Amino acid sequence: MTASFGRRLRPTSAPPLDDDDLLDEILLRLPPDPSSLPRASAVCTRWRRLVSDPGFVGRFLLHHRLRPSILGCFITDQRRATVSFVPTLEAPNRLPAERFSLELGDRGRFRLLSCRHGLLLMFLPLWSKVLVWDPVTGDQHRLDIPLGFDTKKEIAGAVLRAAGAIRHFQVVLVGRDKQNIVACVYSSEAGVWSKLISTPLPNPFCYQFTSTI
Repeated sequence: MTASFGRRLRPTSAPPLDDDDLLDEILLRLPPDPSSLPRASAVCTRWRRLVSDPGFVGRFLLHHRLRPSILGCFITDQRRATVSFVPTLEAPNRLPAERFSLELGDRGRFRLLSCRHGLLLMFLPLWSKVLVWDPVTGDQHRLDIPLGFDTKKEIAGAVLRAAGAIRHFQVVLVGRDKQNIVACVYSSEAGVWSKLISTPLPNPFCYQFTSTI
């Protein structure tokens, strides 16, 4: 009788998946495939609430930042002034090409400089600007190239997400001005370019820029 009474008084623990924090950690470790979160959200209202929370989405992206899935590649067409997305995954993770393609319209001469952390960086020489484009959200940021760059000459650059950030990014540009190599860094968080860095060009007739960091 005493043992039975003790068992009745023993506190019962909640099932593991009833703990939102624990379930959040489990869902965070889903593979970074395009279909993972939509499938999880279809399980029930509670799961949909968790995976659609902006805070969770941000943590999910950061968690898989070092092991991102390769969703496809981009092909540029200078004549049509377009950037076309070519998906490489099979269904259900295959993404529609038209969703991640871009048309620059008239006077759309451009050069693709960099593709990193889900962002594309393009040089628009007719406007003396660079364009940062997020194919997922469709956000575009057109930045004036700083004074000190000769936009009629070669310009190299790279775009990357700021450390630990999802919304903010940085742009690094390297170019030439007369007999100097110049470089500058833009921070979207600060909204300004850094001071120009300049160094003499050893041989003005022999140089090559590559768009990498």
